[in-house]
Amino acid sequence: MNECAYAPMEHPPSQRRFAHVRAILWLPVMLVPTITTAAGRADGAGTVHVWQRWEHTLHSAKSYTNPYTDVVLGVTYSGPKGQTLRTYGFWDGGNAFGIRCAFPAAGTWRWHTECSDATDAGLHNQSGQVRVVSYTGRNPLYRHGFLQVSPNRRYLIHADGTPFLWIGDTAWVGPMHAAAADWDAYLADRVSKRFSVVQIGPAPTWAGRRDALGNTPFVGEGLAQWNPAFWREYDRKVERANQRGLMVMLVGLMEPTSRYPSSAEARLFARQLVARLYGNFVAFSPSFDSPYMPLGDEVGAAVRDATSVHLITQHPGTDLDAAERYHSKSYVDFAGLQSGAGWGTNPLSPEIASRNAVEWSARMYRMEPPKPFVLLEARYDSGLNQGQMPRLPRSCGYLAMLSGAAGYTYGCAGLWNWGGPAGDDPQSKPWSWREGMAQPSSVDMKRMAGLFSSIRWWELVPRPDLIRAQPAEWTRTMAMAATPKMDLALVYLPDNPQATIGMEGFPGPVRAKWFNPATGESKAVGGAVQPTGEHTFSRPGAWGDAVLILTSSPGRR
Repeated sequence: MNECAYAPMEHPPSQRRFAHVRAILWLPVMLVPTITTAAGRADGAGTVHVWQRWEHTLHSAKSYTNPYTDVVLGVTYSGPKGQTLRTYGFWDGGNAFGIRCAFPAAGTWRWHTECSDATDAGLHNQSGQVRVVSYTGRNPLYRHGFLQVSPNRRYLIHADGTPFLWIGDTAWVGPMHAAAADWDAYLADRVSKRFSVVQIGPAPTWAGRRDALGNTPFVGEGLAQWNPAFWREYDRKVERANQRGLMVMLVGLMEPTSRYPSSAEARLFARQLVARLYGNFVAFSPSFDSPYMPLGDEVGAAVRDATSVHLITQHPGTDLDAAERYHSKSYVDFAGLQSGAGWGTNPLSPEIASRNAVEWSARMYRMEPPKPFVLLEARYDSGLNQGQMPRLPRSCGYLAMLSGAAGYTYGCAGLWNWGGPAGDDPQSKPWSWREGMAQPSSVDMKRMAGLFSSIRWWELVPRPDLIRAQPAEWTRTMAMAATPKMDLALVYLPDNPQATIGMEGFPGPVRAKWFNPATGESKAVGGAVQPTGEHTFSRPGAWGDAVLILTSSPGRR
């Protein structure tokens, strides 16, 4: 892979951004904050590892009425082999401005700033260099690099080409409400259960107006000036997640506190926060449970202007139309889908939740041009869910992954709302964040991650056409995917004693094995099945849901 291939997709060049920086004073200030971290931190001319966050603090030589809005600071990074990265800096309180980066290659990198106020000797025309050395540790993010879209545009990969399996968790207000020690405990638990992504929101008012230290996200009413103290604590938690090997997805840039600010306010906030997190492993979504709206596109374009090296998606509400409309946008790298908890009936419907996980995923997979899509939200585990269908959170994951999704995100009461109030949402009760973290359903995600990590999941293509005699109930509808060569296939049985599969197309005799998503147990099926006609595979007797794994290689028929 070309070392210059740092951007996840091809985007319009941003070279002209800083040439007219003085003419865009009304645009949001984009700077990256200064935070001390245990790993990867380097200031000014220091040394940093490849892909770890580097940061440097600049101090303005002049005073501004509102530095958050009155200053635009651009920064350009130049690499040892001609690489060029461009972004913004951010205001970090007082006369401090920060710049940050994660360098994609070893060698000497140089940085240079351009300020909208060319008379500010502390910000304008500043420069320096950074010595970047190879990373030799075990953190998978720093080993493999930022996320990109695969060449066939069906799944996500790291910068070095390693496929990235998205197994996400929702801790929407964790960065806002968790004490530092509690956040570390949460991250350790999720790493032990093989989650790879944590999805978070900014500072939604439904969760309160202050963080765990009493900081408000903005000074006074409205969004006129952010509170650096709040966002320093916030991005410390993002950095801690990265240091534990967890990717972070930040959802809701177009609504940092409530719905919906002006476009100018939302774009300013988005650019500031992207700049603050420019050196982190983060994906960005302007939308948070919203229908399609022009504001989402406007903020998406602002995010793209601030970074060409981070992935952008949209997290719509339970709204297939919104997901499909955002899919076509040029700034969207991978599509986001929310199939929902079964909204539309009271109580929530397992049938609707199951149907959407299958049908909506299949719709997204068939869209052109192809883009990876991730099921970002489905049925959460909760007291209500456990009273209805305890397997449903994991079932939605298997159904989506075998219907074309490039990843799946789980959610659980107590964690997504960090034990706090969440209105009348039936999925918010009855647990504290610690109780939610300990629910057995999260161990189901560990088993799911283990299964998919053991196979070439990125080659799987949906093959529902090979399933014979699908049941009429959506809660029992099966899903199947196979590699193009048909040397590997998986079938998910939500609640079915058997599955009849069309065997034509397998390259040779087929071996079968069962996997139990509820326990992790595997059981081989004796003998080989010839690749002709149909064959019925019977699930082990006492199991509930099950995954059938079929492997085949050329041989005598």
